[in-house]
Amino acid sequence: MASPWEAPEWEVPVNAELKCTSFKPFKFVGPVLLPHCGSSKRTNPYMRGFWAATIVFNMAFMGWFAFAPLMVWVRKDIGICDNAAEVALDVENTDCICQNDCRRTLVDAGIASVSFDVFMRFLMGAIIERAGPRNTDVLLLCYGAIVVACSAAVTSGEGLIVIRFFVSAMGATFVVNQVWNSILFDHSVVGIANATAGGWGNLGAGMVQVIMPAFYRLFHNHFGVSLSTSWRLCMLVPALVYVVLAVWVFFGSQDTPKGKFDVRMMGKQEKAGFKTYWECLKDYRVVLMFFQYGACFGTELVMHNLLHSYFHDTFHMDAVSAGVLAFCFGGCNIYARPIGGLLSDWASSRMGMRGRLWVHFFSLLGQGATLFGFASVTPTQGWGFALFWLILFATFVNMAEGTSYGIVPFMIPEHLAVVSAIVGAGGTLGAVIVSSTLYRFASDDVTAMKWNALYVIVSSFTVFAMRWENLGSMFSSGTCKPAASIPASTPGAALPGEPEKLPYKQEGSTGPSISEVVVPDAAVPPDAPSSI
Repeated sequence: MASPWEAPEWEVPVNAELKCTSFKPFKFVGPVLLPHCGSSKRTNPYMRGFWAATIVFNMAFMGWFAFAPLMVWVRKDIGICDNAAEVALDVENTDCICQNDCRRTLVDAGIASVSFDVFMRFLMGAIIERAGPRNTDVLLLCYGAIVVACSAAVTSGEGLIVIRFFVSAMGATFVVNQVWNSILFDHSVVGIANATAGGWGNLGAGMVQVIMPAFYRLFHNHFGVSLSTSWRLCMLVPALVYVVLAVWVFFGSQDTPKGKFDVRMMGKQEKAGFKTYWECLKDYRVVLMFFQYGACFGTELVMHNLLHSYFHDTFHMDAVSAGVLAFCFGGCNIYARPIGGLLSDWASSRMGMRGRLWVHFFSLLGQGATLFGFASVTPTQGWGFALFWLILFATFVNMAEGTSYGIVPFMIPEHLAVVSAIVGAGGTLGAVIVSSTLYRFASDDVTAMKWNALYVIVSSFTVFAMRWENLGSMFSSGTCKPAASIPASTPGAALPGEPEKLPYKQEGSTGPSISEVVVPDAAVPPDAPSSI
C-alpha cells in the first residue's frame, strides 16, 4: 500500500481542490522585481509550473520561426530567388527578387512550418495524460534540439520546406502550456493564468524577429563570418537553449501539487484514447472553438512568417529595422493576451459564461476589422501608419486567443487535456487553411490579408451559436447553481489513503508555520464546473 501523501507548507493560497487561488507571477526581493518561482517545486509547484510552461513555449518560437527573420539572407544562399543566377555572382551584395517561384516556395515553407504542428497538437491530449506535462515538455525540447540543429544543413528550397515541417512540432508546447496551468490554478484566476502563460509564450514569436538577426549580425559583421555560415550558426543557438532548458524543467518542476500527474485528478479512470477524442469532436461547441481559434492564432502564425519580409520588401526597410517592426506585432503578447484572459474572468464574475462569450466575440470582430485596416495601408502612407494599425490588430488577435482559452477549461472539464489539444490544433490548422488558399493563390500579400480579415469577421459570428444548458449562451444565463460541496473526484481531491489537510504558509508570515486553509463562503461563478 502506498504511503499517505503529506501536504507541504504551501507558499501560496490554495483551495480545497489544491488549486492556487491567486496569480502573482512576480515578487519583490528587496527593491528588485523578480519572477516568482518559490523556494522549491514542492512548496510552490504552481508558479514553478507556470514559469516552466511559459518559458518552454516562449523558447519554442526561437527554433520554430528562426527562419522567418533570417529569410532575407537564407533565400539568397540556397538559391531560390527569381534572379538566382545574378545573386550567385555576388551573394553578399545583390538584392533578391522574390515575386514568382521564390514567393511560392516561401508560401509552401510557411504552410509546412505549421502542418506537423496540427498533428502533434491533436495528439498532445493523450500524450500529456500518459507522460504528464513536465515530461512532455522535456521530450519536445529534446526533439527540438535535434531538428533545429539539422536546420543548419539546408541547401535548397525543398530542404527548407522539409525541415520547417518537422520543426513545427515545437508548437505543440502550447497545449502543455495551457493544460499545465489549468491543472494548477483555480477557476477564478485560470483565465488570466492561461492567457498570461500563452501570451508571454507567444512573445517568443516577436523576440525571435529581433534575436536571430542580431545573432546574424554578430557572426557576420563582428566576427567576419560569411553570409552562408552566419545564418547556419544562428540555428545552433536555439538548439543549445533547448538542451539547457530541458534539464531545468525536468529537475526544477513537477506536474501537480502532489507530484506526478494522475488522470484520476480529472475525475476519470481511463487515459484519453480514440473514444475520448470522438466524444469531444461530437460536441459542436468544441468544433466551433476549433475554427474560432484557427481564425485568431492561425492568423497570428501567418503574420509571424510574413511580416519581416513584408516590411522589408514593401516599405524597403533594412533587415534589422524590419525585424523590429515585426517584433512589435509579437511583442503585444506581453499585455494583450493577458488582457483577454483578465476581461474574460471579469466578465464571468458578472455574467458567467455569457460574459466570456461576449468578450470573445468582440475580440474576434475587432481582430478582423483591424487586420483589414493594416492591409489597406500603402507604402506612400509610410511604415509609421502601418505600425499603428499593426499594434491595434495585434492587440485584438492576442485578446481573442486569451478569451478562447478563458472558455476552453469549462467546455468538457473531465476531458480538459483533449479539448485543449483539439482547440490548439485548430489554431495551427487555421494557419494551414489560410496559407494554402488565401495567401497561395492571391495575387499579392495585401489582397490575401484583406480576405483573411473577412474570414476572421465571419468566424466571430459563430460565437452566437455556442450554448450550454448549464452555462448559458450570449443571450441567456445557464442553470448552473453555486456548488455546495466539492466532489471527491475533483482535481486535487484526496485519493484513497490521503489526508485532507491543506496547510498553507504565506511567505513572510510570522504566524504559525502550518494552519488549516479556510475556504470562505462565497458564491461560485456561474461558469465554474464542479470538476475543474
